[in-house]
Amino acid sequence: MRFPSGARDIPAAAALALVFAVCVVLPILGQLGLVAVPHAGSIPPFAYAVVGLLLTVGLGATILIRRRHEASRTTEDAGPAPVPDALAAAAARQARRAGEFVDRVRDPARRAELGRELGRIEAGRDPEVSTLEVVIFGTVSAGKTSLINALMGRKVGETGAVMGTTKAGETRTYELKSVEAVVRLTDTPGMSEAGNEGKEREALARGLAVRADLLLFVVDHDLIRSEYAPLIELARLGKRSIVVLNKKDRFPDDDLAAILDRLRQRLGGVVEPADIVAVAADPRPIPVRVGRPDGGFDTVLEPELPDIEPLRQRIAEVLRREGKLLHATNLLVRGRVLEQEAQAQIDRERERLAEAVIERHQWITAGTVFANPVPALDILAGGAVQLDMIAELGRVYGMELSMPQIRSLAGQMAQAVLKLGLIETATSLIAGIFKRSFVGFAAGGAIQAATMAYLARVAGRSFHDYFRRGRMWGPEGINGVVLRQFQQTSRAEFLQDFASQVVQRVIQKVLPTGGKGPR
Repeated sequence: MRFPSGARDIPAAAALALVFAVCVVLPILGQLGLVAVPHAGSIPPFAYAVVGLLLTVGLGATILIRRRHEASRTTEDAGPAPVPDALAAAAARQARRAGEFVDRVRDPARRAELGRELGRIEAGRDPEVSTLEVVIFGTVSAGKTSLINALMGRKVGETGAVMGTTKAGETRTYELKSVEAVVRLTDTPGMSEAGNEGKEREALARGLAVRADLLLFVVDHDLIRSEYAPLIELARLGKRSIVVLNKKDRFPDDDLAAILDRLRQRLGGVVEPADIVAVAADPRPIPVRVGRPDGGFDTVLEPELPDIEPLRQRIAEVLRREGKLLHATNLLVRGRVLEQEAQAQIDRERERLAEAVIERHQWITAGTVFANPVPALDILAGGAVQLDMIAELGRVYGMELSMPQIRSLAGQMAQAVLKLGLIETATSLIAGIFKRSFVGFAAGGAIQAATMAYLARVAGRSFHDYFRRGRMWGPEGINGVVLRQFQQTSRAEFLQDFASQVVQRVIQKVLPTGGKGPR
């Protein structure tokens, strides 16, 4: 029995229970001799108690049924999920924070690219804009473009067995009558293609997926590792996904049910069971025997219509109920991703600038020591070259240091180098390379120049680590950082090349004979 909704449910149920008690239950009890039912006059007190009891039971049953009915009400009866004010405010704050990082990017082209994405995020926050982005994502040849063709009801994209059919994001406008927004379907290049070009297309696909309000993750079999990993990664970012098992017409019913069960088990806690849907976007034609006039038969392939209605309904249901909430969440996620991309770009630029600073000062050090090798350690401890390198590295990270702070850092570095015995170790390494590579050359000054240039590089990389961590040496301390940088730059091939560059850049400028020493 289905009760009408609203406050009228309880009176209606009470009246129904009373009629049932008086007209059915009470006479039965009278026939059994349990209750005296008079034809006239007042009803005995015991009868009132029975009727009251029955009425109470009826009311309790009514309330219980009503609650169960509301709990099991279909999602189509539920209204759209509201967007919490806190979520909208968080998305706005995140966009502003991302903008601050974008403004610090030095490369004009990259800053403009990131700025365009920031503009799209800001435009998406406009309440007058009602566009929902649905991105089709998955491995190559899983049927992503065929799925879009089926959803659109016409062929809008090329399909084929060749990998890489979809080269870039291709967007179509999709109409859903029950959704109060424009729905844009975007096809993406497939994952797991071989070669650099395939990796570039996969990176493009992931970038498009990050901007989606809803993902349709298309597979044509049980999940493999290359599919599971990006799906989990996107879910951790906050992406809502519907997993589409395409090409279901190729599986027997038992196999299809088994694959769906495995998908639900693998994705438990990540994707709701109702969000795993089997479709046939481009079913295989069915062979049909057609009679000929001569009485014979021909076999022809009869096309089958796409079987995607369950998916269409699920998309409409999710977007109608959660579209605005998903869109607001997506803006927050995109703001975070934009901040990360801008920060990564800033880090790359700082790395390049820091490397240029270190390289310039290591060669200045080499030239200075070669010209006057006596005060070599003084240069490392607090000479103008060392102090200038520390100041410049600090400015790369937006930190202005006072001269006492700079001198203190230079002194700490000299102490660490001495304590670790790196001068003797570096001199021995480089002297061995000079002996093998420049036989017959009086390389005393060159060895010292190369040694101090090499240690200047180690010190520079250590200071770079220090500034990158926000002026902290970290748990290793200065000795640990310096030793790690020394070990990372002590490879034989690096030192061989380094020593050769010392000769080319320093010694040949001093010796007009082209760097040939006395024999």
